[in-house]
Amino acid sequence: MARVEIAGGIASGKTTLAGLLGVRRFSAVLEDFQTNPFLKAFYADPIGTAFETEITFLLQHYHDIKLARRSQSGFVCDFSLVLDLAYAHVTLSESKLAVFQQVLQEIRSEIPPPDLLIHLICDPNVELARIRRRGREVENAITVDYLAELNHALQVQVQGSGIKNVLVIDSAVRNFADDESVRAAVNAEVVERIATDVPRDV
Repeated sequence: MARVEIAGGIASGKTTLAGLLGVRRFSAVLEDFQTNPFLKAFYADPIGTAFETEITFLLQHYHDIKLARRSQSGFVCDFSLVLDLAYAHVTLSESKLAVFQQVLQEIRSEIPPPDLLIHLICDPNVELARIRRRGREVENAITVDYLAELNHALQVQVQGSGIKNVLVIDSAVRNFADDESVRAAVNAEVVERIATDVPRDV
């Protein structure tokens, strides 16, 4: 069973890519962010509600991966435990981050690393433009500085994750959402990585 996780900043194309890969080869396991009861409060008060927001997302992702591992032969998630940790480093105080990491450590003792981690990098200005176009009310307060900080934190966490099979895709340059040739090329790269399971330099 192959598990692919996609990690990227807000509006970097995680759900789009998971859906495309799901159509071609894998079952797509998509984050239902609207079920997190703290998300709206988080965007209104990031400091005051970050802990419950991040812990809830972490446990939701843990639960979704567990269910998918029981029922799917191969699946791709538009979320990643690596990305969860990056968010935690950006939003949580030192004491709350320590608690978050303890919970994550317990989860990782049960769930092995993904067979492939797709790291979507994207210019924060491009991400912000996409956020504005999709017009979600809860995202109105997001700034380019926050996006840049999250992207940097994710880069650090990917490099320190110990996951060897990492595929880096610049989603600001490679338009897999609209360009069929790019879509096919990305799909081929993912299939090759899963088939060979040979670690590559990133």
